[in-house]
Formats: sequence, structure tokens, C-alpha cells
Amino acid sequence: MKKSMWMFGIVAAGSLILAPATMADRNGWADPPGGWTFVEEWHKIPDYENDPVWNHNNGSDEYSGNAYTEDFNLYEVYVQDGVLVGDVVQIETLEGVGDTEDGAAPAEDAIAMRLVDLGDPRKLDFADPSDRKIFFLGALHKPGELTEDPFLNGITFCARFRIFPIIPDRDIGAAEDLVAVALDPDGDGVPDGDGTLRFIPEASDRAHVGVGFVNPSDTTQNVLVGVGYYTQGTLSVLVNNLDSETDPDDVGLNNIPVLTDIDTTAFHSVWISAKADPDNPMLINVRAYGDGSLEPVEAVIQREASEEDLDMPDPENLQDNAEWSGIMELAFNIGSAGTSAAGGFQYDYLVATMAGAFDPQPAGSTDVASWDLY
Repeated sequence: MKKSMWMFGIVAAGSLILAPATMADRNGWADPPGGWTFVEEWHKIPDYENDPVWNHNNGSDEYSGNAYTEDFNLYEVYVQDGVLVGDVVQIETLEGVGDTEDGAAPAEDAIAMRLVDLGDPRKLDFADPSDRKIFFLGALHKPGELTEDPFLNGITFCARFRIFPIIPDRDIGAAEDLVAVALDPDGDGVPDGDGTLRFIPEASDRAHVGVGFVNPSDTTQNVLVGVGYYTQGTLSVLVNNLDSETDPDDVGLNNIPVLTDIDTTAFHSVWISAKADPDNPMLINVRAYGDGSLEPVEAVIQREASEEDLDMPDPENLQDNAEWSGIMELAFNIGSAGTSAAGGFQYDYLVATMAGAFDPQPAGSTDVASWDLY
């Protein structure tokens, strides 16, 4: 996408304003009332430090800022046959696979951010930050602006992204179960995979794309509303924490499918609305829509019952950053977290609003009074 209702503008290092731009529907869906207040369309790689939008200084990230590009190439680290890894994070223009505003006519190109998580390069004697557990957070507001649980009012976000297939290499610290998935994706014992990862099971209970709320004063309120390509040919809402080490056959089976029988290496769009249950705020009611559909898939996410209860989607946080320490935050979570996780993604765009939990309307819709706000 090359147009948007709102975009971030930089005032000074670390500060943001919201500036108006051009209206643009996405993938057959109209923009919500008031437009998207967070828009990322990837015209630059996130800075290693002091990026005004994206931050990698969190509990599950060891991003080097592409410091090891030459070293990886020296080791001849390949992400695909004949393709050296190069920068683990890069912006690229992809011809002929762009989004479409009306859901029918394709745009010419897509501008996307590629993020590659190789595994654990410390096995190659790389010191941290060693480009493992690469995970970026993008706050939907300025520090201190959020004063109450945003899910009481509701949130909505939309994302377009796909798997970038990589070869999981055990010599670079990729988990053995990921190597097995690449060779035998349906787990039937027949090695009929092509050796690349085309879906990535949960690692440390994270979303490939999600919006996470963190309340440092009450961690039982923390919640992550996220989606990912967790099983073969499927895009799902993440609703639980399954331990791939203790039961690798069950990874992702209890998540809620939004799209099935799809090519996960092709771009897919998902619209997510989420709001706390009015009778029980510890439950988050989620409606998910895929690829321009107006029919929802519904899911319920349970917040933590106690600080010891981790059987729920778990957001990353910005609390390691001085300007965010001790205050509430709502932020996009993207990446492939987990020490031995490996995988690749290409993110076309991420957009969000904190104005409410909106059900989508068809592109070109003008009767905003008909929008459902549940």
C-alpha cells in the first residue's frame, strides 16, 4: 500500500505526532471511522537505537542492527538454496504482489520488511546481540498517554504478511523440531517437505503479528491478541500456550483458524477486533476476518488468573526502556521470538486504532453509521 489515512510524523528524536494523509481502503475492507491512527508501510529499516516507532529493547530480542551481515556471508549462511542471508532485517520492493484497495484489482508492487530469525547464532561464536529472538515492538501511543485498559473500549488492527521460507539450520542453533517440520510438515513420518519452513510453531507463546497490552502495576491484566502461521496451510488466532518441547505434536492445534488451505508464502490479510467481555473483563472477545471476508471467526482469550498462570498469550513489553518503565503500554508485537526459534516473515503493512472494536465494512463504504462497534 502506498496511501493511508494517518501516518506517523517525526517531530524530534523519540517523539511522534499523528499527521493526516490520503484515505486508502485495504484488501477489500474500508478504513474504520476516524481512520487508522497507527500506520506502518515500511519505507525504512527500523533503526537499531532511538527509532521513533519501532523498538527492539525488550525481553525477547537480540537484534544486532544487521551488524553481522558480512560475518554471515563469510560463513555462507543461506536462508534459501543459493540465497545468502544478507541483512537479517531489510526493506524490499516485491513486484506484482501488492495489496488491493477494492479487493479485486491488484496493486503493482508491495513494499515489505523482511525479518529473518536464523536460530541461535551463538553456536557460531557470535556474541550477543546475536540476531536471535528478533522481535520488534511498535507502540500505538506515546509514553504515558494510556491511562486505562484499552480493551474496555476495544481495539482494531489489520495486518498483511506472509512467511518468507528459510532453511532451518541446526548448525546455527535452529531447534530440531523446526528442522523436522521443514522436512515433514504434516508429521506423518514421510519427509515430503522441501526443507524450508512454511509455518512456524509458537515459540515462547508469541504472536507473529499481535497487539499486546502491558500494565506493570497489575500483570494479571496483560494480554496479547495475536495471529500467526502456526500450522500447515493455516492462519490462526493465538489463544493458548502449548509447549513444543514437551508435546511437539500438539503445537498450535488448539488455536483458532482464520484461514485454512492457504499458501502461507503468499500474502494474506487479517482484520482483528478485540474487546473485554462486559461481564468478565478477564476475558477478551476477539473477532477475526481474513482476506477481505466480512464473516467473523470468534475466539476468547483468557487473561492471567495470577502471576504464576502463564497459560495465555504473553505480550512482550517496553519496560526495559526508561521512557516506558512503570507505565501502561499497548504495542504491536512482531517477530519470531524464542532462543532456538527460526523463521522468516515479510510484513507488507500493519495498521491499528484504539478507537474501538470495529467489524469491517466493504471497501468504498461511506455509511459510517452502519459500522458495528461491539
